[in-house]
Amino acid sequence: MSVPDADQVPVKSKTPERALEELLAAMHAHGGLPSVGHTLARLTRLLESDGDAVQVLADVILSDVGLTQRLLRIANTIPYRMGPQAVTTVTRAIMLLGFDQVRVTAMSVVLVEGLLGERLPQVRDEFHQSLLAGSLARQLLPDTEGEEASIAAMFRSVGRLLVALFAPQAHEQAQAIAQKEGISESMAARRVLGRSHDELTDMVLREWHLPDRILTAVQPLPARIDAPANGSERVRAAAQFAEAVAGALGARPTMKLDEVLKRFRQAQDYDSTQLLPLLERAADRTRDFEAAFGIAPTVCPVARLRDVVPQEVAIEAVAVETSTQRDGVGRPSNACAVLAAGIAEATDCIARADKVDINSVVQVALEAIFSGLGYARTAFALRDPASGVYRTRAGFGEPKAQFSFASQGAPNLFVAALAQGKDLHIADSQTDKMRANLPEWFLRDFTAARSFLLMPLVVSDKVIGFFYADRPMVDAAGLNGEELNLLRALRSQVVMAIRSR
Repeated sequence: MSVPDADQVPVKSKTPERALEELLAAMHAHGGLPSVGHTLARLTRLLESDGDAVQVLADVILSDVGLTQRLLRIANTIPYRMGPQAVTTVTRAIMLLGFDQVRVTAMSVVLVEGLLGERLPQVRDEFHQSLLAGSLARQLLPDTEGEEASIAAMFRSVGRLLVALFAPQAHEQAQAIAQKEGISESMAARRVLGRSHDELTDMVLREWHLPDRILTAVQPLPARIDAPANGSERVRAAAQFAEAVAGALGARPTMKLDEVLKRFRQAQDYDSTQLLPLLERAADRTRDFEAAFGIAPTVCPVARLRDVVPQEVAIEAVAVETSTQRDGVGRPSNACAVLAAGIAEATDCIARADKVDINSVVQVALEAIFSGLGYARTAFALRDPASGVYRTRAGFGEPKAQFSFASQGAPNLFVAALAQGKDLHIADSQTDKMRANLPEWFLRDFTAARSFLLMPLVVSDKVIGFFYADRPMVDAAGLNGEELNLLRALRSQVVMAIRSR
């Protein structure tokens, strides 16, 4: 939708006071908001539960027949289902999907069913933005803090959703003002309604009696954002950083992604390269939820991500020869340049082909790792969905690194890293402590691998394979920050290729 010119911005036919009265009247006439608030309050208070949280969560869900049915339906869809057997109980869903996953999913269902209902198509973009913010915030902080940030990021959009639902003309007018004057939609809403989105959100969440820790995290940050001093500030900064990033990816952004990164630099020190894989995972989770809920997906986030990445970090696809000057482990002096060229070539493979050749993208990524970091061998392995066995599909170097091992088995370093989706660099595999944690097949077949790198490939929150690289000598220095970021960006291209198919 194009931005209206000055003379096309709708003339306010109502005073802000009158527009606000009509909004509040429409909200109260809806009738379902108190019930929505009661259920959301019970779900959020589980953050403070010292008892059997799983039992309490199950009780909350089971007390609402519609919520129970919808949650079980989602648990049995392809992106969520964990095995061949159907999920028929809420307790089983919590065991399979995880406590945090079920709670956040339940909150999203409550918002969709109780607040949006049949009106969802009217606010699909707004709800998508809310889901994306929550999914991104969950990745920025560990454990409970990440959970709180995810909830706060979703709740930040409540005021905006309510205006879009119950005062669509006022919502359109606020969007037009925001676009024209370069201010936030929240501030533009104050011009139209006399209340900003933030003020409406605070009013509704207080009526719903949400915990103080969530209310604090939802409060807007000051103009100057400093480094968080405690957990409460970390949650608040992460939630609102995620919301701002999701807004920059929205259909009508009022702030560019590079402006968001700059504003939050002290609190969330990410550049676009570091943020890209997090955004891709968040977008993937959002699409999965939308598909499971029967919501038509919005415009492909991956395409939009490419559009909003700041131009100063864009990589030109130019030929780069690997330097003959190398360090003690074989890494060329222009390692980062070779990796960056590999990213550009992989991106070009995806962008130019009508049907993406995943094998070509994988080969480009493997070669970039092999040449750019001077490894003796690189390999790419995929997990067989039927048997759960990881097997090598491609590789460089001699002798070829051949993998064939089960994803489930005796505890060892490989199984643990892949189960958690964690990148792993081992400087010296021959120490007694390290040998005790390596699988027998590795000690037997990979005797030449003194140091190695393992990078899981995660799609839809599931590890489907991994990249591997090794050296015949100890690599105490490992990878520096820039090299690691470039490797992750290279891996992200492979994820894009897989998702595009």
